[in-house]
Amino acid sequence: MNIEDCFKKELLIRKKPAREKAKQSLKAAKVYIKKAKDNVALKNYDITIVAAYTSMFHSLRSILFKDGLKERSHICLLVYIKHAYPELSGIANSVDVYRRFRHTALYGLDTTASREEAESSIDVAGETLISVKKLLRL
Repeated sequence: MNIEDCFKKELLIRKKPAREKAKQSLKAAKVYIKKAKDNVALKNYDITIVAAYTSMFHSLRSILFKDGLKERSHICLLVYIKHAYPELSGIANSVDVYRRFRHTALYGLDTTASREEAESSIDVAGETLISVKKLLRL
């Protein structure tokens, strides 16, 4: 999928920029990092990764709100980030790994994760949040 396909298929839609929604999305990202950490303590490692991914998603989605876009596809969110913010391509690639895990965890029948994988996902979520906050200056 490329950026043109995302717009043509209306998986990315132009809207009015929404700085307040961008801030709210960053707050949600922080909340989901906390939820991920809480689940590590409970040894719910697969749920930890889902929560950490949700944090990553909210962090990156805040950029779309700021830019006046609405996403209807997690993949197109990442396509847009790589296209418009190449400096975040490494983060977007890492987030994509967790996007795939989330999909398998939610829709698959046999998903397991280790403590190390769970803790790594929290680290990536934290790095994503910090990088986006710096970029948006929020």
